[in-house]
Amino acid sequence: MSAAPAAADEVVGEVVNLTCGYNHDGNLGNHYPKSPVQPPYDTLDDHTLYIWSQHGGYTLTLLDDDGTVVYQTYVAAGVQFCVLPSTLSGSYTLQLSNDTYLFTGTLDL
Repeated sequence: MSAAPAAADEVVGEVVNLTCGYNHDGNLGNHYPKSPVQPPYDTLDDHTLYIWSQHGGYTLTLLDDDGTVVYQTYVAAGVQFCVLPSTLSGSYTLQLSNDTYLFTGTLDL
């Protein structure tokens, strides 16, 4: 899977901007990675989240304004979209996490 769509006509919906952090228990071995990490390129079209990533699978978590988990699922490596429940509406914090990284952004459904 590439880090971003190959052509502009492949982009569906609005871009979801993500920030990157580390998801670890205090032990990253010898050091933090030396290169900046490219976050997944995500877009949102209605309740479909499109994910272009160079990393493996993610745990996708949506949090409400109080920090309560309202939805969580695993998105396997190679899967390019996830359909979110149509019952969700409003603004949510999106977290995409794996063993090493935590990518965070905001979704407006």
